[in-house]
Amino acid sequence: MSYACLKKIHCAARKTANVVLNVLFGEPAIAVDTHIFRVGNRTGLARGKTPLDVEKGLLKAIPSEFMLHAHHWLILHGRYTCTARKPKCLECLVSNECHWPEKNTPIQ
Repeated sequence: MSYACLKKIHCAARKTANVVLNVLFGEPAIAVDTHIFRVGNRTGLARGKTPLDVEKGLLKAIPSEFMLHAHHWLILHGRYTCTARKPKCLECLVSNECHWPEKNTPIQ
């Protein structure tokens, strides 16, 4: 089953279709919501101007062994650590790898 297949049966938009493909069918798909879009762009993991750009970048950047759960981890990271208004950079486990110039970490 693919996104195109789900589109043909008028099942869902791309984000929802990717969740269905990933969760129900175990397909390597990334559902890019606002949290994943923000994390991808801030960290430099997958920069893009559109959710589709970020999705394509993440599909290339994430190793296959992590693909099944990656979108869940990224959503949770964006929801609770890399938040939109007050990111918790000092608590972030990947802060050293983050390319966001405005991160609020002490100067080293």
